[in-house]
Amino acid sequence: MNRLTLSKSLRVQLLAGVLFSLLAALLAFALFYALGNELIDHTFYSERFAGAMTDRQFKRLQSYVTQQEITTEKLQRLNAWCSRANGIYLTVYRDGTLIYESPAAKAQAAYMEEAEPEDEVTEREYALLLSDGATVRAFLYYYAGDAFYFWMIGVSGLLAFAVFSLCFIALVNRKLRYIKRLKRELDILAGGNLEYQVTVRGRDELGDLAAGIDEMRRSILSHQHAEEEIRSANSQLVTAMSHDLRTPLTSLLAFLEVLDRDKVANEEQRRRLIRQCLTKTLSIKAMADKLFEYFLVYTSEWEEPAMELKDADELFQQLWTEYAFALESHGFAVHTELNELGGQVEVNLELLRRAFDNLYANLVKYADPAQSVSISYRREGALLRLILSNAISDQRDRKESTNIGLNTCSRILRMHRGSFETAEENGCFTVRLTLPLLGEK
Repeated sequence: MNRLTLSKSLRVQLLAGVLFSLLAALLAFALFYALGNELIDHTFYSERFAGAMTDRQFKRLQSYVTQQEITTEKLQRLNAWCSRANGIYLTVYRDGTLIYESPAAKAQAAYMEEAEPEDEVTEREYALLLSDGATVRAFLYYYAGDAFYFWMIGVSGLLAFAVFSLCFIALVNRKLRYIKRLKRELDILAGGNLEYQVTVRGRDELGDLAAGIDEMRRSILSHQHAEEEIRSANSQLVTAMSHDLRTPLTSLLAFLEVLDRDKVANEEQRRRLIRQCLTKTLSIKAMADKLFEYFLVYTSEWEEPAMELKDADELFQQLWTEYAFALESHGFAVHTELNELGGQVEVNLELLRRAFDNLYANLVKYADPAQSVSISYRREGALLRLILSNAISDQRDRKESTNIGLNTCSRILRMHRGSFETAEENGCFTVRLTLPLLGEK
């Protein structure tokens, strides 16, 4: 399952963030509401606080009665004072008879029987002096906590909204910080530092974008390294070829000059010079062929070679049995250890055979025929490992070599997602290569 299948879109994440923020806000509102209720119950709705607030309101009521010269006949004018604040309930009795009810008290009395002084709370009884000199019994109830209750609901709502905003802003800010970080990293890459690794975070579109940028960075870096390696290899190749070609060309020119000036002593010397010219020409042709092969593989590396599945046992048994037989025909003693592979290899047969031909030619040219050549391959996990080992001939240093064949083998094996290594120790030359195997043994 690839990354895109697992990715969550930003839209889904934002919706989840809104739902989470809303849930957090609801929980915060419930918490603030419960705490506010508890606080109001122990403060504004307490008997001590309610009594103090009621006493203060009665003093204001008495002052209002005096200023407005309210008499027994004008008690309805108290409605204006009772309407100044919410939660005021006032009933006035004279000689046990109800002579006034505030609008709030009257609305509550509509659901009750007729009010009597005995039904009132004695702690809320006050002696109200009217402007006509009459003193009446006033029962004043002031629920100051009601106003604070509504304030508490409003404050809880504001705090819940603040929690919602903070949670949602935190989610959005996290994405914005990541976007700013990607911008800084893109500036670093744009400055030419392709070694800097892009931060990949999350499985949404931003994470996919960052992964794509980092993959592009690695691809560009890989191509740059490959180009640098190729330039270095080409430079070394040109240096080596200029030396290796100059020697046979110089000899060839000298021989041709002798023939051209007819400075040969006899016919036998002429034929010998012609054979030497032919030998040098063939040597130059062989190097030119190697050079052409090298550049052919180089240009193929930038194209995806056509691959096909081959049975590993059948292919390698056929190829290396043929090479072993050919080596024996050249006078080499060959020791083979061809183990069962039990799988398939994905190869370009033409390129792979070209690599193996180079290895075979290398054995014929530089191996010591007085000692045996070892050829072995086996399976190691999901890899096919081939090992060639031979003693190095004493004549190797006298033979021209540009290492084009081994470089070609290395490139071909890399094109097949394999590896190629050479080692020289105690006069023994060893080649180790691997190829990926498909299927279980």
